[in-house]
Amino acid sequence: ELGEQAKVKETVRLYTKVWKLPTYRGVVGRLVFYAIIFSILLATMRTAFFLDPNSMQILFGYLLLIGLPALLGTRLLYAMVGGPESPLDSRRTIGIAQYGVLLWLIIAFFGGVADFVLAADFYEGRMWLLGLAMAYMLFAFLLTAMSDHHPLRNFVGALMPLIVWMITVMSIAPIVMGLPTYPTGWPIFMASIFVLCSAVVHYIYRSVSKPFERDLGINGPALLRAFGHDLLMDNPTPFEKIMDEISFEQDMPLEVIVFRNAGNLVAVGVVLYVHPGPFRDIGSSGLPSAVIKHVRETHGVQGFVLHGSCTHHQNLTTKEAYGRIMEEIDRLIETTEGHETISGPHWTDEGRFKVWTLFAGNNLLTITTSAPDYTDDIALAVGMDTAKMVRKRLPKIGGVAIVDAHNCIDDDTDSVMPGSKEAEEYVAAVSSAAFTTFNNPSSKVSIGIHQLVPSDVSKEEGMGPGGITALVMKFDDREMALLSIDGNNMESSMREEIISLIKGLGIDDVEAVTTDTHVVNAIAMSSRGYSPVGAQKREEVLSGIAVAITKAMENMLPVSVGLGFGEVKALRTYGEKGFDTLTQNIVEAYNIAKKTGTIVALAGFFGSLLLAFLL
Repeated sequence: ELGEQAKVKETVRLYTKVWKLPTYRGVVGRLVFYAIIFSILLATMRTAFFLDPNSMQILFGYLLLIGLPALLGTRLLYAMVGGPESPLDSRRTIGIAQYGVLLWLIIAFFGGVADFVLAADFYEGRMWLLGLAMAYMLFAFLLTAMSDHHPLRNFVGALMPLIVWMITVMSIAPIVMGLPTYPTGWPIFMASIFVLCSAVVHYIYRSVSKPFERDLGINGPALLRAFGHDLLMDNPTPFEKIMDEISFEQDMPLEVIVFRNAGNLVAVGVVLYVHPGPFRDIGSSGLPSAVIKHVRETHGVQGFVLHGSCTHHQNLTTKEAYGRIMEEIDRLIETTEGHETISGPHWTDEGRFKVWTLFAGNNLLTITTSAPDYTDDIALAVGMDTAKMVRKRLPKIGGVAIVDAHNCIDDDTDSVMPGSKEAEEYVAAVSSAAFTTFNNPSSKVSIGIHQLVPSDVSKEEGMGPGGITALVMKFDDREMALLSIDGNNMESSMREEIISLIKGLGIDDVEAVTTDTHVVNAIAMSSRGYSPVGAQKREEVLSGIAVAITKAMENMLPVSVGLGFGEVKALRTYGEKGFDTLTQNIVEAYNIAKKTGTIVALAGFFGSLLLAFLL
């Protein structure tokens, strides 16, 4: 999973913590609070030490020294690097500035305590300088992470609170007595820390960017900023543009299941081999629900989506190709031939992989699950090999649709990739199931279909906008329910609970699948970076399923069934090399940031400390 390999969930967790901010007024209120509290504390210690009767004058001086940089300085910082249409709007810009202001004041406070305890007038002034240096480094680091401006402009913007502080010191020092004494060369210190801390931040970001530039020719910090645009502004375009630069063109299969009553369209199933990833609303993450919406709006019937064999290698880089995918769906709906009788779905237990097979004419639909064993994606190449093997064993078969039920996962689940033992088992299981059920009798079928989107289960809780679609099929001697849930995989045991629930409603056979939509990814703080179906709000999901099945059973119609097979040419995808390299680069950059970033930041701290006490 990209969420595991590429540290997406760690990035989301970091962003969520950093950007968990109150309103703009709330942030300003915090800064005012910090200014008042630290001014009172520092002024009290100074007054007690010097026995100065002008305590109010000292307090006023501290309020100016802290309040002006904290309020006016941060506002100037925003004017340099922020904007209302940027992730760095006024609330977020002042919000991140508060972290630097608080760090500065805490360091200065320790200096004040040291002077008070040691009866000296030495440490506080130097700790003020050290605190300002650390605040600047934090300002510069956070702004560079999110600002689209040139790094030099970001550095100058981060300097604004310090410039306001310097002007304030020079303005009130001759007037207000009793304030901290700074080293004689403090202006030299300010210039030195600008160079030192800017170099530290620049070095960290250059180090993090090197893996991306080396292997993919893209800028690492730009990728981070693009992720921020999507997370904070719901704007996936910057991220998609970067991914488009490393795209790989693939011809992708596409299949439909068409149900008609007396020639009139009743329902449409779509087997997608475009992977609905990588996360949030980026790329093809929301493709399943977009397909369902398109079928309803264009053809006036209910659609449902099945997850074909594909991995993150088949993620679309942008949504621009959605239109071509929809056009191919429309073409297949119009041209697919229906059959009055079908054979199946037949259940075959082949060990690890269990297979449903449905024959319509000379075409075959297969749905595989490994439950209760765990499986993530089935690679596209494995699916293609499986289809070839089926046709080799059954030459009369034309098209073969390979559907991954995607319905049982744990934290250690792996995908089935070409050349693996699991891939061999998969090909053998599906082809064997097709071979053993090929000559089973056919029968007429009636269907009912109903979609329900639970209002009480959110994307954060694992439910995509496509909701729950229940397809009930009635044959001569039995009924089967196929349940398609717009989610990313299914919590262990959830499938079994669904089967038990639906069989309790009088249905003989049941399968529950997910679309693998990744709109639920990178928005929830779970161990995986997303919530599989059933991990949260299980009872609400089960209740929605019961309603959808019941509604579907109330509207049964006799239908013909057809399987249509098509292809969408030259889709721009992540590709195997692009995706694998990207995830490896992100992991490498993550480790560089932890190791190199810590070492260099500590070097900046001790360098600033040395300068503060040597001047």
